[in-house]
Amino acid sequence: MLTLLYARAGHEVRQELLERMGRSSARRRLLIVPEQYSHESERHMCRVLGNGTSARNEVLSFTRLAGRVADVAGGGAAPVLDGGGRLLLMYAALRQAADSLSLYKSPSRKPAFLTGLLTTVDECRSYCVRPEDLIRAGEELGGRQGDKVKDIGLIYAAYEALSAEAAADPRSRLDRLAEQLKDTRWGDGLDVYVHGFTDFTPQEERVLEELARQGSLTVALTKGEGEDPSGVFGAAQRAAWRLKGMAREHRIPMEEETLCRPRQEHPSLRFLEENLFGGLPAPREGDCAVTRVAAADRRLEVEWAAAETLRLMREEGYRCRDIALCATQWSDYGELVDSIFP
Repeated sequence: MLTLLYARAGHEVRQELLERMGRSSARRRLLIVPEQYSHESERHMCRVLGNGTSARNEVLSFTRLAGRVADVAGGGAAPVLDGGGRLLLMYAALRQAADSLSLYKSPSRKPAFLTGLLTTVDECRSYCVRPEDLIRAGEELGGRQGDKVKDIGLIYAAYEALSAEAAADPRSRLDRLAEQLKDTRWGDGLDVYVHGFTDFTPQEERVLEELARQGSLTVALTKGEGEDPSGVFGAAQRAAWRLKGMAREHRIPMEEETLCRPRQEHPSLRFLEENLFGGLPAPREGDCAVTRVAAADRRLEVEWAAAETLRLMREEGYRCRDIALCATQWSDYGELVDSIFP
């Protein structure tokens, strides 16, 4: 069973999902969130449902879910490649496939080149593109570009074969998760709630498909007023279309629901949302809590946010919880944020 729950920003969707978990009669309930929100969501679950809630309710990311299912299906203790091991295995794959290659016939030892190949393989794996798909596409394309695509497919195939013999690649854990869910029926009778995602990779969609087949799956997506796929919430809209197509293809019962929970938001943010993409509005009266800052690049934007966070903590007496939203807005910058917040 698949339920698509549409909500607007400020509707406290996580609170709604946790309350539904508390009312559920299923013997197990699971909330899946992105990795960076898992700890905060666990704390929030305990505040909403009580300290004993962990006996029947659990918060997991896709990665932790893969480990949990592997403990049941077996293979959880198998060796896993680290970053250095993946580079060495990619070099071994290059050497193994060298006789069949055209453009990459002389394998490079440079880490930057090997890292680029690994990034390409990771992208292909995330979108469920198999080596044989690349080889066939390269043969059909022809020319220098076709040779490049075919070479990448051959290297990808050699890498997959060596990985199966040596140690598991961490980037393929979601593929294994989908297969293990299918084999073990681990999700039978499970109520699963998904929150915090704007989009899903095909790997993640395969996992969601198996969970919807075996139990009840509720996916919460943020939605605007219209259904413009190129708008602010276009990624969530496209994710909803793909999930609905998946449900129709596999004959999974599906329903759509719009959350009508009262919105909790600051008046300044409400004014900004209502007028940002419209005509020129009348000036807003009263104090404004929204600050607009222009910076030369992303790093300067993040540095300003860090400085403002420290100022609020030192001068205004804000608690960390009050400014957590400010910090989470910059999570997409990844290593850039890590370099500024050591």
